[in-house]
Amino acid sequence: MNAIPEKRKVTISEATITKYKNYHLWMLIPFVISILGFSYSYYFNLADATFHQHVHGVSATLWYILVIFQPYLIIRKQNIQKHIILGTIGILLAGIVAGSAFSIIPKNIDNVKDLKPDGFFNPTFAYFAALIDLLLVAGFILSVCFAIINIKKKNISSHVQWLMASVFFILSPALLRMIGIGAIFLNKGNMEAITMVKMAIPTMIVMIIFIVIFYFKYGSFKHPSFKLLLLCHIPFLFVEQIGSNEFIRNLTTAIFKV
Repeated sequence: MNAIPEKRKVTISEATITKYKNYHLWMLIPFVISILGFSYSYYFNLADATFHQHVHGVSATLWYILVIFQPYLIIRKQNIQKHIILGTIGILLAGIVAGSAFSIIPKNIDNVKDLKPDGFFNPTFAYFAALIDLLLVAGFILSVCFAIINIKKKNISSHVQWLMASVFFILSPALLRMIGIGAIFLNKGNMEAITMVKMAIPTMIVMIIFIVIFYFKYGSFKHPSFKLLLLCHIPFLFVEQIGSNEFIRNLTTAIFKV
């Protein structure tokens, strides 16, 4: 029973083990951001969450746990068999994350007419969120697909980078909320003048800093996943222009409210 795992251990090079030795610990950072960001809107409010929110919340949480445990399993434990099994489960899990996200995106503009123009979550950000979430979930799906393709080609470095990208594609909603919660805390609970629109650029800056640090340690700035991540976060510079544009609002309504 132990012979197969022992044989497979030799396929993991010492260079790979050394490079990714602490990778799983670094992946705790986006996980913690996700928990903190959605603490008030989901984790501390489970009783009032909808079925769709539970499906997305649980699946996304499990995805983050998986991308922490998988590198630990393959690098520290060198258990390739279990890594492959969990990887197969991860494909199904990624599908649930994406599918549940697509079902929640239209809810950004469900009650848009009742939102205050200067509120924390206002109409401008609601329309922007619907579009940017669509773009980021598409990036998530693409990154998972390329991660699968690259591991079949035994390109471990590219496999890791695409999976790393999958985490950052779905992290900005949590990061934005975490920064917003921090701003409210620093303002002693006063939410006046604190909006998601104003939090967008700081979120983009922090996100890019994280992306650059992670790719400096575990990837390459020349890798397509790095370039795609930067490209997909550029819209955060134009939240007001995008979210307040009447044509975009009508188009968004047509797409999500058919």
